[in-house]
Formats: sequence, C-alpha cells, structure tokens
Amino acid sequence: MRYLFCGVAIMISLITLSGCEAKPPDVAFSDIDMSAADAGSGDKLFHQSNNGAPTCASCHGDDGGSGIGPTLAGISEKAGSRPDGESAEEYLYWSIVSPSKDLTTGYSNVMYAKYGEIFGAEDLADIIAYLLTLE
Repeated sequence: MRYLFCGVAIMISLITLSGCEAKPPDVAFSDIDMSAADAGSGDKLFHQSNNGAPTCASCHGDDGGSGIGPTLAGISEKAGSRPDGESAEEYLYWSIVSPSKDLTTGYSNVMYAKYGEIFGAEDLADIIAYLLTLE
C-alpha cells in the first residue's frame, strides 16, 4: 500500500510540474514595463528559488551548458527571430508563464507551470531583461 501511495504522489508531482495549467497568468504581458526592468535583479531571480518554486537555473543553463531544459545562452537572438511576429520580450514572457505554448524541439513539457502565479510584473520584466543579455 505504501508503494501505491508513493506512486500516486510521484504522478501528482509530475502533473504539477508539467504544463497542466489551470488558469491564465496573473500578470498580462501588457502590464509589464520593460523600460523599468533591471537585468541584475533578473539574474538573481533566475538563480534563486522563489516562493518554493524551482530556480530557472536548476533546469536551464545560461552559459551554454544545458540541463533538463534547453540552454538559454543566446536566447536573446533566438527570441528575437521568432516567426510568429512576437517581440523577443513577449516570446520570453510566454515561455515563462505558459511554457507549453511553444516547446523547443526535442524537449518535453515538464517545465514548472506556476511561474505566472509566483512572479509579479516587475519580477517578470527583470527576468526577461536578464534573459535578453544572454548571448
């Protein structure tokens, strides 16, 4: 019985970590003021846990190394060349708050899906500003 409980707990954890998003992000892209963004604060947010959520850096390398998720080195160029007409900032916003929207080829949808609830507009702007510095 104990093993059954552990198996159920693991499945619930995987569902929580996957893109099974129950609600839209708390902050709309239009609410983000990129002119006030601070890349230094975004760097800190990228590398630290927030409200119990995993760090971005726990899955994404920002220096060319990769982990569970794709490396974010060079993401500023990749985000700026999206074919669907989104700005680099908007693409990065959606990648954070709704990770299942546009998956990178070769990766599964296992990104923590609650960053849109955890980060406010200022935090999102700061993280996006930091990501835009990655070459």
